[in-house]
Amino acid sequence: MFLDEQIANLSRRIKNIEANPRPDLMKSNKLRYEIELDSMLHAAEAWKAGKPFAILGGVEILNLPLGFEQQGYVEWGDRARAPERYMNIAVNKFGWSEHTCDRTLAALGLLLSGEVPMPRVMSSRRMPCEPERWSLMAAAKYAGILFFEVDRLNSIGEQNLRTVADHMAELIEFCEKSVPGIKFDESRLVELLEMDDQATKYLRATYDLRKKEPCPIGPQDAFRLIRMPSRHHDPPKVLEYCKMFSEEMLERSDKNMSGVKEENLRIAWLATGPFGRGTFDLLAKKGVSLPWFHYGLGPQTFGVMHDDYGEDKIYGRKLKPLEEVVRTWHANVWGADAATWVDPLVTVCRDLKIDAVVDFMQVGCRTTNSMRWITAKRLKDELGIPTLDLEGRELYATESAQQEMNRKLEEFLDMCIANKKAGKAKVK
Repeated sequence: MFLDEQIANLSRRIKNIEANPRPDLMKSNKLRYEIELDSMLHAAEAWKAGKPFAILGGVEILNLPLGFEQQGYVEWGDRARAPERYMNIAVNKFGWSEHTCDRTLAALGLLLSGEVPMPRVMSSRRMPCEPERWSLMAAAKYAGILFFEVDRLNSIGEQNLRTVADHMAELIEFCEKSVPGIKFDESRLVELLEMDDQATKYLRATYDLRKKEPCPIGPQDAFRLIRMPSRHHDPPKVLEYCKMFSEEMLERSDKNMSGVKEENLRIAWLATGPFGRGTFDLLAKKGVSLPWFHYGLGPQTFGVMHDDYGEDKIYGRKLKPLEEVVRTWHANVWGADAATWVDPLVTVCRDLKIDAVVDFMQVGCRTTNSMRWITAKRLKDELGIPTLDLEGRELYATESAQQEMNRKLEEFLDMCIANKKAGKAKVK
């Protein structure tokens, strides 16, 4: 069973960190895993107690104010130890396409496996990641779950702000009418928004630290997405982790600690992470630091761009709580126009002295694949930085496919390292 496997796996990880601490990895990972373990234990107990769960895609922050238990969808699929088992359920049992994003396949199969709680309500939002949206819709259809979609306009201005906030209000009303005992608490939403804002401030303090050579964060830790407190059942604990992470980054910077023995190259990695430990080990072996992992909310979270809770600079007025949630949507740079995705990336590469970029082309990710040419051209034209388009899977890959992917990556890294040592770090 999924939850039992997660509880056992996270328990082992925590014991291993205690018994074998590694200087190349963050000490705060222990608290991170303890939070994840507590979340899985809480979910298991809530499921046994018959408490209502919900999967509110894109508006997960509404779960706790509505009184639902937190349940992951893609996040839980990402954690599966044998994701191919759940992918097979989606493909072979329900006829889902195997040529789409493996993350959405694993999430769909996991929900339909009977190994996790069956949510009372599911929702999605109209977004650039069509495979995730379709996966959520399919899960609700196949399992007979109440479903609601939050729409949006093709803009990020005032009109869209009001439109999406109105749709969220309709979602709240739909949940209250459909599930006994569910009642929205706006003061709880405000509390979570404020906590997320404080967590963001902690994380932003680490941006300038990433400029240091060697970079204080290692390749493996750089790939760990930090989810906001509002996404967990125990938000204060997550806020504590964000504070600890920030303080540890400062300590590592002061002590010239790094995730690689000798920094030979500094790269940015785009969109999503690769399958397996092999890639992380390769980066460490080659002395490749990864100061920046470029994903949707990365620029906003780490302060490359600012549209912050409570500010009135952009909209000229104080936003209502639901509008503050939409503000976060507007800050997501992934899946919009190419300039929205590439502009902050160019800033980051200049700030952090990035030598090369790996644009990870996840199989089935139409959004990322559509922007790769513009991304590579602008990085080369404006900064002279080479880009590798690297195709692969995130959750499951055959051994031969993984070896071929890492072979291409190693050739690219060797070329960039040789150019840098020869005084030609930037391709002209």
